[in-house]
Amino acid sequence: MTKRKTKTDNTDKSSFGSYIKLLWLGVVALLFIVCLLFIFISKTQLPDTQELEQPDYEIATTILADDGRELGKAFRLNREWLQFEEINPYIVDALISTEDERYYSHSGIDVRGTMRAVIFMGKRGGASTITQQLAKLFFTNRSSSFFKRVWQKLKEWVIAIEFEKRYTKGEIIAMYLNKYDFLYGANGVAAAAKTYFGKDQSQLTVDEAAVLVGLLKNPWIYNPKPNPENAHNRRNVVMKQMVKNEKLDEATYKELVGKQIDLSNFNREDNYQGIASYFRAELAKSVKELLKDDKYKKPDGTKYDLYTDGLTINTTIDLDMQKHAEAAMIAHMSQLQDRYFRVWKNKDPWTYNADDQQKKIRQSNLQRQIRESERFKNMRLKYLSDISSKISSSINDARLWDSDIFRLFNEEKKNGYLADLVKRKQISKDQAKTYKEILNSKYWPELKKAWLSLQGAKDKVFRKKVKMKVFDYSKDGHKYVEMSPLDSIKYHNMHLQIGSISVDPKSGYIKTWIGGVGHEYFKFDHINSRRQVGSTFKPFVYLPAIKQLGISPCQKFVDQQYTILANDQNFNLSENWSPANASNTFTNEEMTLKDGLKQSKNSISVALMKELGNVETVRDFAAARGITKEHIPPYPSICLGTPELSVMEMAGAYSTFANDGMYIKPAFIKSIQDANGRVIYQSIQERKRVENSSYNYVMVNMLQYAASFISGWYQSEVGGKTGTTNDYRDGWFMGITPDLVVATWVGGESEWIRFNTLANGQGGVMARPFFTEFLTRLEKDPSTSYDKTAKFVIPENQIVELDCSIYEEMEAQDVKAQEILEKEKEEYDSEFDEEF
Repeated sequence: MTKRKTKTDNTDKSSFGSYIKLLWLGVVALLFIVCLLFIFISKTQLPDTQELEQPDYEIATTILADDGRELGKAFRLNREWLQFEEINPYIVDALISTEDERYYSHSGIDVRGTMRAVIFMGKRGGASTITQQLAKLFFTNRSSSFFKRVWQKLKEWVIAIEFEKRYTKGEIIAMYLNKYDFLYGANGVAAAAKTYFGKDQSQLTVDEAAVLVGLLKNPWIYNPKPNPENAHNRRNVVMKQMVKNEKLDEATYKELVGKQIDLSNFNREDNYQGIASYFRAELAKSVKELLKDDKYKKPDGTKYDLYTDGLTINTTIDLDMQKHAEAAMIAHMSQLQDRYFRVWKNKDPWTYNADDQQKKIRQSNLQRQIRESERFKNMRLKYLSDISSKISSSINDARLWDSDIFRLFNEEKKNGYLADLVKRKQISKDQAKTYKEILNSKYWPELKKAWLSLQGAKDKVFRKKVKMKVFDYSKDGHKYVEMSPLDSIKYHNMHLQIGSISVDPKSGYIKTWIGGVGHEYFKFDHINSRRQVGSTFKPFVYLPAIKQLGISPCQKFVDQQYTILANDQNFNLSENWSPANASNTFTNEEMTLKDGLKQSKNSISVALMKELGNVETVRDFAAARGITKEHIPPYPSICLGTPELSVMEMAGAYSTFANDGMYIKPAFIKSIQDANGRVIYQSIQERKRVENSSYNYVMVNMLQYAASFISGWYQSEVGGKTGTTNDYRDGWFMGITPDLVVATWVGGESEWIRFNTLANGQGGVMARPFFTEFLTRLEKDPSTSYDKTAKFVIPENQIVELDCSIYEEMEAQDVKAQEILEKEKEEYDSEFDEEF
């Protein structure tokens, strides 16, 4: 029996057909709209061709040691550029297996993946291809708005297709992995490998590669540092995908699935962390200054950026020597610091043995350091931000630095204070007018109240003990203590500092650089700062005297007090000058110049300066060896070491002695290359002969004699000179070998951070032990480039006699001859008396 069709059935079929037609029309219309949007985006919203061809990267600059090994990097974003061929295959396999299985078969958009994501609302995997994810990293930021997100997705599709046109599949993967931010300052997979696992990405194992690829889903949620369990599970998902795509066998997967993620080598790298930290900080300053010069511009005319242009800086630093220098620094300075703390136990350097003026200076210094601390800056912001905003918005040119507020208080306390500052040209009339406007405004009482509240809170906060991390000579470079912030500032200020470089005298290349005891806590570098050099300056007096006066190092002078008279136009003195020895005593006995230098007798230096008859001879002699002449005062006191010079200057000058009289300006950069390997800077050093071999060797011989106390400890030929300044503020040792010159200064940041006796504060205690420790380490390590068999150049025809024993024999013969003459005279006189 045939079922009869009803009108309702026909109506239902008709309605269903209408729905199908509408659906297809909607799909066609949607496709048409999408096509129009694609055309619109490609014509109006697409980044220009140059931006697509050369996407914006910030690539870290790499700093290399003299043998090509990496010293560190300079960056805003820590990123290294990798070519696709350089990327660990495990990373590539993990990436494609997890993020884009059909990567090699689509043209930027995975249609199957997109349809699956739409149908299942994203519950069975996302739709973004690797190319789309790259486009997202470069050109779009995720929006919380659904409609904006759809628009962004369309832009990503268009850009992804354009990327596929312009780049190979390998280049796209490389760009993606180089661009991705893996957190903790690691931008790109190369930096991530070093940050999370402490190794080059090429050395990653399959499970480590899987951890990094797992981060691509969400670098925080699946991060092994804060979320180890999530990271472990995600890593296993990645490895399972590799098994599925036949990039990892099942047996290996089962072996690795339970393995814990090892982060024992995790290290968040910053610009100046690790080896040669002070050097790299100073290098960055020098290179930035260098790159300002128009002759080092890019081919397009713009200037290079140290932190973003992926430069390679080839330096002169010897990595192995640097490690020994840093180890020697810790060995010496930790012992010296222990001695300092013992000497100053139960004493406060900010008040000890200080008159009222000194106490005021020291307390002012301490308060300045409190105000410069991050803790105080945060407090200042809390207490003064509101009133500062009111004043700045109401009074033109109003400035509220601490110094400005001090002036406001002083003017309120004593009317006319500001006028006096204007008179002395310490502030301008406009500044004084602005200060007056603040004082007369309704805001001054509020500012005054806020400032006084800040001071009260500061005193309370900075005297309260809290748990904190402070500097320490430990493996980690710090320790945890309970200490008040005020005591923390004092504690860190009471640490003695060091500045030392070693130079290859034959090339002028700086091989090691120690700028301080710990860059994390003490940022100031002491290589180019100027301090009094003490007796290390005396060779610049002795040698010109020997040369110009035609005297021998064996010639004797009496150890007595000498006076240089006032009103001599060659010495610029207003009164007679009669300096004492460091011991404040004189032996009144004769001694050779060699002994005078060895014992650092001020008397002998004054005698030589007096014999020279002027100061310009000495100033010119030092200036020829790289010391800035303006840094040498035109007074005879320079013969005792009063000039304030840098470690860099002294290293260059003493290198001349070790280099047979040839001065070479110390250098620490060999060359700089851009990201494409093009050399943009090549070092050309200043070289000049400043002394002939014969006279130069006179000083080498004298320095060897001065260092004879330690020379027997080494296979190397060693010379050197200590230096100690007034009140033991600065200790120096200038050590020379034929292969290396080491200049070392040790002292406190502030003048009152010092030892209080010559026994502790002399250069032989403060600085020389660093040299001896460093040289000992170099000689024991045959793998370094240091040559302990090198010899000083001895001229064939030495015109100055250096063997004082010859003079002693001649003196003995003269004495004997004199005795014979005296005896003969006595006999003659006796015979004459008898005859007459």
